[in-house]
Amino acid sequence: MELLKANNISKRFGRKHVLNGLNMTIAPGKIIGLLGPNGSGKTTLMKIIAGLTPPDAGSITYPTDAMRGIDSKKTISFMPDSLAFPTWMKVSDAFTFYEKMYPDYDATQAQTMQEILGLPLDDTIRKMSKGMQERVALGVTFSRKTPLYLLDEPLGGIDPVGKKKVMQSILATHGEDASILLSTHLIKDVETVFDSIALLKGGKIVLEKDCEELRGETGQRVDDIYQEVFGDA
Repeated sequence: MELLKANNISKRFGRKHVLNGLNMTIAPGKIIGLLGPNGSGKTTLMKIIAGLTPPDAGSITYPTDAMRGIDSKKTISFMPDSLAFPTWMKVSDAFTFYEKMYPDYDATQAQTMQEILGLPLDDTIRKMSKGMQERVALGVTFSRKTPLYLLDEPLGGIDPVGKKKVMQSILATHGEDASILLSTHLIKDVETVFDSIALLKGGKIVLEKDCEELRGETGQRVDDIYQEVFGDA
């Protein structure tokens, strides 16, 4: 069964074709690593899936009852690579902002994220380090109960201890039916949580594979496969 499917998605900005006939499926209850070098179109694909950017061609279909016929922004929780709320807010304000904006906000889940990520609720966001700001963004993203979470480079400014907390939050929130699409360059830090990977190159998914099957067939780690596909990219 599929949670959603990308069908022949194409997108260009000016003369640059970022996505070119891309096809991809996301199954329920999976953590998928969306992997590729800078400029490969990962962010663009996530914005299209989230309903924030229209494709030039192709479509996103939602075969499951959880998402069919509903505005995708209401059923997808997207953590972009920049903060989605004003930095003058306190951490507690950011959670209140999400509570008022999204009907699927879950107070119990929000509290779990606050505890796992060690979020100082009374601190002003603009005075926090980049890594702590990213923890806040992750916390509010996972404060919603949705079928799909999109995480665009959630680990860039987070220290090693923080990365462990991020992984805890992902595993704590990852329900039986919820899926997570996560883009990252820090493959070694997170590849153990991936159920499958999708490698994006030349505007297309060139490899979409279950990680356990991939390791069994090749005897290699995900990071090794990535290096083979992309080289020095």
